Amino acid sequence: MGFQKPVATICEVPGIGPVVMAVSERARYLRITMKPDRTVRLTIPKGVARKKAQQFLDSRISWIEKHLRKFEELEDNRERVRPPGISKPEARPILIERLRELAELHKFRFNKVSIRNQKTKWGSCSAKNNISLNMNLARLPEELRDYVILHELVHTRIKNHSKKFWAELDIYVSGRAKEFSRMLKGYRLEA
Repeated sequence: MGFQKPVATICEVPGIGPVVMAVSERARYLRITMKPDRTVRLTIPKGVARKKAQQFLDSRISWIEKHLRKFEELEDNRERVRPPGISKPEARPILIERLRELAELHKFRFNKVSIRNQKTKWGSCSAKNNISLNMNLARLPEELRDYVILHELVHTRIKNHSKKFWAELDIYVSGRAKEFSRMLKGYRLEA
């Protein structure tokens, strides 16, 4: 018997827009999460009354509005990385060579590497340790490029974003993993 997917409904909240209200068997408390695309989600533990969940949501309206404004400000201030600036044939040798250098330096092992023009991810590492890098990494400052590559290399050892993962990544980026993660959010991928 596996986990059941949360039961979700969407309600329209004036001044905010649609809010996904999802009942979860795993949740222990009411929780609001937001994404930069303005998606607002209220996670409701199973057994909590709908009225209580609605009251909780209503009590957090100004907090939600404040954070949605922050997302808008971030969006306005982000530097754009445009694919036409570098081609896949130009990016490929730069990224593959650096991946190999860092893997050798820090004793990481990966299976295959692919260079892609992804719209939402800078990189990924599969369960089989296949690493995919976004060709636009070649346009980033070198320290951020190395951060993304090392992030994916650490995933060859630790397949999640646990404290252990961040602690290991910090070893290779001089304790600046969270800082680099925040800096990377200042760059936007565009098709």
